Amino acid sequence: MLIFCTGFFVLVEKRIKTMKKEKFYQDLITGKFTSMVKETVKGQTLSSSKEVFNIIKPLTEQETDVEQFWVLFLDAKNNILKISMMFKGSITATSVYPRELIKKILAVGAVAVICCHNHPSGDPEPSPEDYTITFQILIALKSIGVTLHDHMVIGDNGYHSMADHGVILSLNSRYDRLIKG
Repeated sequence: MLIFCTGFFVLVEKRIKTMKKEKFYQDLITGKFTSMVKETVKGQTLSSSKEVFNIIKPLTEQETDVEQFWVLFLDAKNNILKISMMFKGSITATSVYPRELIKKILAVGAVAVICCHNHPSGDPEPSPEDYTITFQILIALKSIGVTLHDHMVIGDNGYHSMADHGVILSLNSRYDRLIKG
């Protein structure tokens, strides 16, 4: 009898843990934690792409079937001033308007930004369009003295950081060559 009771309680405990995980995931995908995440990280200093991923990934879970373009607005010490979803699109693309991004940067008073967007396919590998818009954003931001630290693509189980892969550095060099002629 004791063996049955012990086994029963183990099964009940496992089911409770499973239910708690399911509730947490449900809360996560319904956006229940979005405002909490945004407020909790306000003022936090960022020092790695992994930290950015850990902040942005829960935010993108609200709507995994569409691309969402998020921006972290930073001060001169890389403290987070604000996090905003700037653009939302379809399953394969979202329109990004550098002009709207600049308006928000000026309103927030940011001196640097990190752009992030999800790929509903789950694959974090950047598309050719991702590289193109990154360069367009970099050009627009440099023209007003704002730094683009990174553009990250968020997938199901990971991310691709353009800064970590040398893309941002390369685009900055390309920009400098264009300006200097």
